[in-house]
Amino acid sequence: MADKNANKKEQIIKTAMQLFAVKGSSSTSMQEIAELCGISKGSLYLVFKSKEELERSIYIYCFRMIRDPLQREEQQSRSTQKEKLRNQVEILLTHVYELREFLQRQFQEIAGKGGTEVPEWIRKSNAPLLLWFQNKLEILYGREILPYTGDLFLFADGMIHAFIRLIFNQESPVAIARLADHLVDLLDVVAAGLLTGRKEPLIPPAILENWMNVQEDSQRRNPLQLIKEMKALLTSVPAAEQQSVEDGLESLAVLESEFLMPNPRKVIIRGMLANLQEHPVLHGELAALQKLISPYMPNSCGFH
Repeated sequence: MADKNANKKEQIIKTAMQLFAVKGSSSTSMQEIAELCGISKGSLYLVFKSKEELERSIYIYCFRMIRDPLQREEQQSRSTQKEKLRNQVEILLTHVYELREFLQRQFQEIAGKGGTEVPEWIRKSNAPLLLWFQNKLEILYGREILPYTGDLFLFADGMIHAFIRLIFNQESPVAIARLADHLVDLLDVVAAGLLTGRKEPLIPPAILENWMNVQEDSQRRNPLQLIKEMKALLTSVPAAEQQSVEDGLESLAVLESEFLMPNPRKVIIRGMLANLQEHPVLHGELAALQKLISPYMPNSCGFH
């Protein structure tokens, strides 16, 4: 029954996306969606209580289409961090291209409304995304790059948006794979220039902290920061327990990926937390992480 309901929900979402791509969401009625699905309007409202709920589900559906392959790439043990980043850029651009007709129409509607109706969950995802990017930069270029996190984030974000505009043009002369290569190469060049020039960062630390919504109160730490500390603790474990350490790091990588998403999957997080209980060195941090779960788990009843 659960699978049947999930399939019905997905069918409605895909149908609504087709209509939204042609007419836009504001010009598409729930009646039209129901008719194209071959169901009554009442049946549609049993699945989605409002058009707003349906629209939000569509955004989440699209986000997960991109998220899942990005997570799988993040967990690839045979790829270097630079290879992962390059592949993730290609994955992102490829899926955006596949969804281009729907996304173009949505961007047009948002622009027509003055850009004031971007979904709240998208805005909330910016802080963990920025922290993830900072962790990537530190791994790739060392701690000395951290003051330039904001500058490089603006650069990468701007380039990706420019690439998206380029691939929205169906006659784009540049392959997506080459765009991914080019962005990572440019990131190397810009990072090297910043480290060599040692100029004052455009985005000062105070602004960067505000973007990340970092709180000094230890009870309000970002889960991604805590996970980073747990990774460091695991690397201090004796070499004789290397396999156990690798298992723990893999669980932490999965947790990190989940917390980057607007709707983390509770069952995955519970499973990873259970795996990490096997590491006594992490027990203190695990207890702190438990307290940080609720703000990152919409509609969650807690982890008990």
